[in-house]
Amino acid sequence: IGKKKNMAAKYPGGPPPPYQGAPPPYHYPMAGTTVIVQQAPPPPRTNHGILGSLTKDLNKFGRSVQKELDAAGNMIRSEYNQHNYGPVMENFVTGNQVQLVSKASGRCLQIVQSQSGQLVVDGTGNLGQQVFNALWTVINEGSNQVRLHNNFNYLAIVKGQTMVIHKPQGAPLGIETKFQLVLKGQNFVCLESLSERGKCVGVLADGSLKPALACSNTDEHAKFGVYLALKSQIKKL
Repeated sequence: IGKKKNMAAKYPGGPPPPYQGAPPPYHYPMAGTTVIVQQAPPPPRTNHGILGSLTKDLNKFGRSVQKELDAAGNMIRSEYNQHNYGPVMENFVTGNQVQLVSKASGRCLQIVQSQSGQLVVDGTGNLGQQVFNALWTVINEGSNQVRLHNNFNYLAIVKGQTMVIHKPQGAPLGIETKFQLVLKGQNFVCLESLSERGKCVGVLADGSLKPALACSNTDEHAKFGVYLALKSQIKKL
């Protein structure tokens, strides 16, 4: 009874009729409908062409400077070697006969005959004035640059290999037989080729030759002690 009174008070004209309508149907989008997605604008383009060109030029400039520094360093070292002086250098007087004692093998640089009959060099020679094939006659051409020969068989570096080249007495000599003396401490020298810069006469611990191609003046195998066997008989004017 209470509910009816409340309904009558709320709706004096009677309760509303029930809702007869169905909810509106949901329409799915048709196949093939184009959906447009907005994208953020691309970042502004930078001029990589100019920057790349500038970087390339800077790299080229850096390489050029490095080349010039290397060349300057080589020139300074060359000048230093031409004027560097130590007691061991006193042995390299024209006409002196010296023996070159390898630091690596403890034996002397000598000329021997190979099985094929060719004259070759190794580092197994004995020390002494009577070891004739291990005596090298000095021709000093100034600036610590020398030629060394044994009975006119000249020590040489050709195409990265240490060898001897026979030249008759008085014959013109090529630059391949000319060496720059590089002083190492007070007791050792290296023989660096003037025709093939950076390549030195070298001997391994067993007395075999180390290819000059792989032997620089920083290599321990390139170091020789110098024994003065016979002083020059050439009279100075």
